[in-house]
Amino acid sequence: MNLLEKLRCTLFARLALLWLIPVAHPCGAVTLNASDYGLIADGRTDDGPAILKLLDAAKTSEKPVTLVFPPNKVIFAATARKGYLFSLREYRDIAIDGNGCTFLLDPGIRMADMHFARNVMLKNCNVDFTKSMFVETTVQAVDPARSFVDVSLSDAAEASDLGGPTKQEGEQWFGGFVWCENGTHPKAARHFAVKSVEKRENGLMRVHYGEGTFGNAIADTIIPGKTAFSVPRAGVAHRHGPGALFEIHDATDVTLERVHVWGAPWFSFSIYRCEGHCRFIDVDVIPKPNSQRLMSGCRDAFHVTGNRAKLLFEHCDTGGIGDDDYNFCVLSSSIRKVLSPNQIIIRQKFPIQYNPMRVGETLQVMNAENIVLGSAQIARYNETPPKNGSAIVAGGSCPEVTLLLDRPVSGLTPGLTVWAKEAANPDTTMRHCRATFSIRMQTSLKIEDCRFTCYNVSYGMSPRQDNVEGPGPESMWIKNTEFHTGRGSGYVAQSGGIGPLEQTRIQNIHIEGCTFHAPLRIAKARAITLLNNQFHGEVSMGEHQSLDMRGNKKDGRPFSLPQQQGK
Repeated sequence: MNLLEKLRCTLFARLALLWLIPVAHPCGAVTLNASDYGLIADGRTDDGPAILKLLDAAKTSEKPVTLVFPPNKVIFAATARKGYLFSLREYRDIAIDGNGCTFLLDPGIRMADMHFARNVMLKNCNVDFTKSMFVETTVQAVDPARSFVDVSLSDAAEASDLGGPTKQEGEQWFGGFVWCENGTHPKAARHFAVKSVEKRENGLMRVHYGEGTFGNAIADTIIPGKTAFSVPRAGVAHRHGPGALFEIHDATDVTLERVHVWGAPWFSFSIYRCEGHCRFIDVDVIPKPNSQRLMSGCRDAFHVTGNRAKLLFEHCDTGGIGDDDYNFCVLSSSIRKVLSPNQIIIRQKFPIQYNPMRVGETLQVMNAENIVLGSAQIARYNETPPKNGSAIVAGGSCPEVTLLLDRPVSGLTPGLTVWAKEAANPDTTMRHCRATFSIRMQTSLKIEDCRFTCYNVSYGMSPRQDNVEGPGPESMWIKNTEFHTGRGSGYVAQSGGIGPLEQTRIQNIHIEGCTFHAPLRIAKARAITLLNNQFHGEVSMGEHQSLDMRGNKKDGRPFSLPQQQGK
C-alpha cells in the first residue's frame, strides 16, 4: 500500500469513527469469488460443500475479506456446518455479497450463525426453502361444534404434506392461520392449532383443531369458498432445528442490507446481547413475490432481546408472520433472596437464553404494579456454578447470581423484577417499516414514517407472570406513522398498576403527526404528548401527570381531551 492509499484509508477510518459507521469491508480487503471454490449455482446441485470451502478460505485471511457470489443465481444448499450454511461464529471483518442470488435451503438447515462475530455485513440476497412452511388452502366448510374445517388445496399434489404434529427437531406449537374476513379492513390471520388432518371425499382435507375451544373469532368470520387457510406443512413448519434462520447473538457491528426472507421454519432473525451497531436496511420477511403463498415464517420475524447495541430497522417489511413481526424485550430477573439492602440473589425469570448483567451497569428494580422502586450500580456480580459442573455462558442455562450494589435500594423484597438498564435495547429506531401481525414494544423505541396494520402493544406481559419478557418501555417516541386495523387493536400502552406517577415504568409517550384508523389506548404514563395527529377511532387516556394535546383532529374536526383526565 503506497503512502497515498495509507492516507486515504486513515482518513476513511477516522471518518467512520466520527460518524459511528461500522466498516464491514475497509481498505485492503481481499475478495473471494464463490465460483472459484466449486460453486455450481444451478438451483439443483448441493452448493453447501463449495460454500464451506469458501468460508474456510475466508477464515485464514489475515485481511478483511469480501465473499462475492455470481449475479442472480439460485443456489441450492443441503450441506451445512452445525446446521448453518454461513457459519460465521467468531468471524471478524467479513462481508458477504449475495449479488441478487436466492439461497434455496433444505428445511433442515438455516442461513447464518453470527455468534460472537464482529464487523460483519451480509447483503443482496433472498432466502427460501425447497418446501414452503405452509400449504395454502381455502375453507369449504366449518363445524365449530366438532372443531374442524374442511379445506380444498390450491395444489392438490401437496395433500401428502398435511398431517398433525411430528415433534421433529424441536417442533413446537403446531398450527396454521385462518385468514378471517375483517369487513372493510385487511384480512386478519388467526391461530389455528392443528391436531390432525384427514383426507375426505371430493379432494377435501379435514383439519381438526388441537387446543381448547374452537373460538367464534375464527368461526364467525369464515366465508366458505372464500376464506383462506394456511395449514402447517407436517415435518417442516414450526421446527426449531439448529435455531433461528439468522442467529445474531453476542455480535458486534453487524449490517444486513437488501436481505429478503421468503420462508422460515421458526424465528427469522434472533438478535440477542449485541453491541456496537446492528443495522437492518431493506430486510424483509414476506411471502415469496408472485407466488400463491400467504405465509413467510412460523414465528417472530425479528426477536430483539437484551441488546446493548444501537439498533436500526429501516425499510423493513414484514408480512405473513406466524407470531410477532417484532418483539423488543428483555429477559428480566427476579429477586430470590435479600441478603442486605444492597446485596441480593437473583435469577432470570424466563429460564432460556441467559443474559448476564455487568459490573458498572444500572440495576433497576420494579414491582408487580409497574412501579420502579429504585436503581443502583452493580458493584459485584457472582454467578453460582451449576451442580452438574457445566460452564456458565451467555445464552445457556440461567444461574443464580449474587449482586452487590453500590448503594442500598429501599424496599427490596423477594419476587421483585430487576434488569440492567444498559442491556435493554436502549437505542432502537424503526424507520419506514411495514408490519402486519403484531409488535411487542417492551423496550423504549423511536418510530418514524412506519405503517402498522397490526396489534401494537407497549408492555404486553405483566411482571406478575413467571416468564416475563419485560420490563416494558420507559419512553416511546412515534412520529408520522399510520396505524390501521388488521388483526389487532392499533396501539396500546397497557402499563397500569397502583403507585405514584413519578415512578411508573412508562414515563414519556410522544406521538406526533400520526394517523390512527385504529384505536389509541394509553392506560398509564407520566407524561403524554399528542401533537398534530389524525384520529378516526377510539382515543383513551388513563392515568397521567401531564397531557399536552395540540393540533389534533378526529374525523376531520379539532379534537382534545381534558388536561387532567384520569389523574
